[in-house]
Amino acid sequence: MAQVVLNRAKSGLYPANICGVVYQNRHRYMGCQFSFACEGKSLRITDDASWQTATRVAHAVVEGRTYLADVGGATHYHADYVKPRWSRRLRKMDVIGRHIFYQLRPGQT
Repeated sequence: MAQVVLNRAKSGLYPANICGVVYQNRHRYMGCQFSFACEGKSLRITDDASWQTATRVAHAVVEGRTYLADVGGATHYHADYVKPRWSRRLRKMDVIGRHIFYQLRPGQT
C-alpha cells in the first residue's frame, strides 16, 4: 500500500505529497482510497507493535529500499472482499494476500 501512495504522489494526477494522497477526499464518507481517512475512525494509535511495523515499512519504501515489482506502478488497490465499480476500468496488476492492485490503462487520467 505504501508503494501505491508513492505512485500516486509521483503520477501528477493526485496530490504531490504523501499526506495529500492519503487524506485526499477525507471529507467524503467512503469516497477516498484509504478508508481509515474518510470513515471517521480514530487516528489514535492503539497497537504499538503494528504502528512500529507500519513506520518501518513506510521508511523502507520512501527511502527506496523496498519495491515490489508485482505492484509496479499501481495507483489503486482494494481488499478481495469488496468489488468497487472503479476496478473494472483499470488494469489489474497483481494479487498479494487479500489485496488486488491496479494501474491506469494507457491514456487514462
